[in-house]
Amino acid sequence: MAKQIGVSNKAALLEKLYDESADPLTREEVMELALSYVIPRGDNSALAKRLLENFGSFSDVLTTDWLILKEVEGLTERSAKALSLLFEVFEYYVETGLDKRYVFDGEESVSDFFEELLRFKQVEMTYIIGLDSKGRIKSKHKLATGGMKSVGVSTHDVARFVTSTKPAVCYMCHNHPNGSAVASETDRKGNELIHSLCSKLKVDLVDHIIVGVDGVYSMKNNQFLRKFSVN
Repeated sequence: MAKQIGVSNKAALLEKLYDESADPLTREEVMELALSYVIPRGDNSALAKRLLENFGSFSDVLTTDWLILKEVEGLTERSAKALSLLFEVFEYYVETGLDKRYVFDGEESVSDFFEELLRFKQVEMTYIIGLDSKGRIKSKHKLATGGMKSVGVSTHDVARFVTSTKPAVCYMCHNHPNGSAVASETDRKGNELIHSLCSKLKVDLVDHIIVGVDGVYSMKNNQFLRKFSVN
């Protein structure tokens, strides 16, 4: 019976989603629909409401660590991990799509790309981006999760990226999820090390971009390329 309820609820929500004459799904219904792919059996409406009450929004639920999610009544370790995976899949979709949409042909396109890549990341991440001679993204590699200060960036990984992908030029980037984009002393020391390595490998490190709550910052120019309004 529980499985039949889950299947019928999911079918009803999907029918409403694709019915152009129907009202949009409520946030509770969106949450319930997402849960139907994680917990296919049973009625997930109460769990959907509980998650939204605990964390505030659909986005906040998906970006919450599974270790915290599993403490919510109705979720197990397995289902909490599966729910968190939905956001990882979405991030992968966004990142792979970014590579095809952007050509680095000026300050605005650079700011657009790095804002979209890093602005809403919940943890600090560091990337290296390789471009071809026409400014198109040739390759991208995540060097670290946790930031330059907390986990460090491996010069071996940078060297391997450059020698294997052979970009015309490179960009480095990372984010400050809860702080200003202005470079710290640790950021500057790490950038000097990577810049020196790239010079030895005969590839130009064009800039190191930092995205924070207040904007997109260029370490090369020591100034903001774009400012965000901060409430």
